[in-house]
Amino acid sequence: MRPLPEGAPADLYAAFAKINACTAPTIADLQVMVFAEAAGKALYGAMAEGVEHPEVKALMLTNGREELAHAHRVSKVIGILTGEAFPAPEPEENPYLQTPMRSRPVTAASLLSLAEGENAGDDLYQKWAAACPNPEAAELFRQNGREERRHGERMRQAAALLGE
Repeated sequence: MRPLPEGAPADLYAAFAKINACTAPTIADLQVMVFAEAAGKALYGAMAEGVEHPEVKALMLTNGREELAHAHRVSKVIGILTGEAFPAPEPEENPYLQTPMRSRPVTAASLLSLAEGENAGDDLYQKWAAACPNPEAAELFRQNGREERRHGERMRQAAALLGE
C-alpha cells in the first residue's frame, strides 16, 4: 500500500471535496489528485458492471481509462515541478480503493449528475493551468480538463441512451 501525503483525506470522497476546493495546488494536493484520478478507473468500472446497455457500459469504461491517463499526466506534472517521480498507483496500492465503494444506481439522472461533476473537473484543471508557472505542466492540466469535459459529454450521451 502506498502512503498518502501527510494531511491527505483518508476517504476518496473527502479527497475529491478537498481537491475540488483547491485553485492553486501544492505538490501534496497533486499527489492526492494522482491517487483520486487513478481510483476513477475503478469507480467507472464498478458502475459499468451494473449496466446492461452495451453502449453505456463502453462509454463508462472509456471514461475510466482516461481517468487513469489523467493520473499519469498529474504524475508527470509532479516530476516536472519537483524533479522526482511520483507514479500513479496500481489499484492494489491505492489507499482510496481499499474501502468499499459507494454503490449508486446508474440512471439517466445519476449520469447527468456525474456529467456536471466531470464539467467541474474541467473548470478545476483550467484554474490549475492558469495558476501554474510551468508551460508544459499547465498544458498537461489543460489536456486533462478537455478530457473531463468530454467525460461529461459521454455521460450525457449515456443518459440519453438509457432514455429514462
